[in-house]
Amino acid sequence: MADIPAYAEKLLERLMADRRNLFVRSSDQLSNGYPSPDQLAEAIAFAPAQGNIWLFGRRYLLMQSGAFGEIRRELIREAGLEKARGIYTATGWHAGARLARQVAQQWPTGDHGSLFSAGPRLHMLEGMVNVEPIHFEMDSEAGSFYSDMYWHNSLEAQEHLAHHPPGGECVCWMQTGFASGYASALLGRMVVFREIECRATGHGACRIIGKPAEQWADLENDTRDPETDGFFSHLFHGMAEPHHSVLPDDGGDQIMLGAAPAFLRAQRMLQRVAPTQATVLLAGESGAGKEMFAQYLHRHSPRADKPLVSLNCASLPENLVEAELFGVERGAYTGADRSRPGRFERAHGGTLFLDEIASLSLDAQGKILRALQEGEIERVGGDKPIRVDVRLVAAANVQLRDEVRAGRFREDLFYRLNVYPIQIPSLRERREDIPLLMNHFLQRYCQLHQRDVRGFTSRLMNSLLTHPFPGNIRELQNLIERGVISCDEGEPMDLPHITLNGELLEGDPALGLNAEGKLDISPTPAPLHVSDEGLGPLPPPVARLMAFLNGKDARLQTAISEIEDLLIDHALNRTDGNVTAAAHLIGLSRAQINYRLKGR
Repeated sequence: MADIPAYAEKLLERLMADRRNLFVRSSDQLSNGYPSPDQLAEAIAFAPAQGNIWLFGRRYLLMQSGAFGEIRRELIREAGLEKARGIYTATGWHAGARLARQVAQQWPTGDHGSLFSAGPRLHMLEGMVNVEPIHFEMDSEAGSFYSDMYWHNSLEAQEHLAHHPPGGECVCWMQTGFASGYASALLGRMVVFREIECRATGHGACRIIGKPAEQWADLENDTRDPETDGFFSHLFHGMAEPHHSVLPDDGGDQIMLGAAPAFLRAQRMLQRVAPTQATVLLAGESGAGKEMFAQYLHRHSPRADKPLVSLNCASLPENLVEAELFGVERGAYTGADRSRPGRFERAHGGTLFLDEIASLSLDAQGKILRALQEGEIERVGGDKPIRVDVRLVAAANVQLRDEVRAGRFREDLFYRLNVYPIQIPSLRERREDIPLLMNHFLQRYCQLHQRDVRGFTSRLMNSLLTHPFPGNIRELQNLIERGVISCDEGEPMDLPHITLNGELLEGDPALGLNAEGKLDISPTPAPLHVSDEGLGPLPPPVARLMAFLNGKDARLQTAISEIEDLLIDHALNRTDGNVTAAAHLIGLSRAQINYRLKGR
């Protein structure tokens, strides 16, 4: 794996060096306008740390030509020549049509000649062929099209000849399908390319001719008739949108949408459990959409006509948790000048959503467990039980099972909550949804702020596709809103529009960019080195921790609890035993430190 970043860097350098040489022969036959070869090359992003390659926001694959050839050879052997030809032609056709749609979306004001020439250029960047235009005519308004090209160094022909002797049939099936699908999608009518000369038939180069389907007299003799393919029926009415799932928020302006497998799995689970009365536990990082999942669940439950009451448990001071949850009777404490219901009472008959429930103290957890088991609560300062009927939806940004093992969460409450757990994926686990979400937020904020922003530059798209997104969807949403406000009217959003005051700029490794804003593929950083020079004898847990951090031990050979105890003792020594000050010093709550001290 250590060789991957270096290899990707060399590959990118090669692409950037070669991109100006694309279409140098007979380039006057094709437009050199917008998009330019430089802009096409910038549409590629390598993210070796993620294992991704992106082109126009779609994930791509680097494959050895030999592996491609082996797959082709096996398919021909198992399915026969004619069946393999049909499969490869169909695959190429779909790939070309989808790529044409992406190119047209990325450059909606591009001239027709340049948009068409982007297809062969991108095909060259993919390593399939070296294209030499012979003659090209295209008039989108009149619907006329004619293209005659040489394909030099065809990978498909090369791999076919590696396993089969020369024969009488042209074999660049996938590439021919690609050209047909690309031109058809761009022109809005069926265009068919034919390979009339091929290296596999003894010619020095392959040659293709493309023209509208009705101008081919023998189209019915083709193994694959594009007119019968349902996918291409959309070409006559504009390209079909890629399938993605949308859950509307019929109570507001937010929706949940995505096509990534992890998101679709969570969505199906949500739809299945929503109509029931079951307790639901939502797990996922902050900003991943837990609150939206809870809102959808309530609106599609039998309790939809009753209140949805939400509480972020992490925002409450320890001394107010019980009052917020269960309510207060007048005179219960100084300042309690009136009685008021708590969240359980206010959610009676409806849904109670407790976010970041893991931040509650063990004492508060025990009282919630009692309320759930008995169906009743008592207000602070009260002595009368109050019956409550709530459906509980809990959420945590940590794994509660791990918190149980660490002694920070009650095991009995965990099993009471874990009736139907749903894991909500982070944005890093559903990167293919980033372009979809970007366009959704762009439309929303353009409408909200009355702005006209024309999409995104390739540089911005690639930067966000490779960004780690610690803030998940919430972070992406804020960046797009910032860009809408910062962008000039009628212009596409670019990287500087979201990088105000130097934030996320100046070579920030999170965006994978160097100071010039170009893709920076660097080797993986060396392991963290923590020097113990001059520290004297170290406690055994600390010595083992430092050995782990310095890469001397592959595993941490000490319990986390030992490290925590040492940190707490050190903090208490520095604060002269002041538990509150010590908690602030190491980022724990006073209740968490007291719990650990009692457990010793």
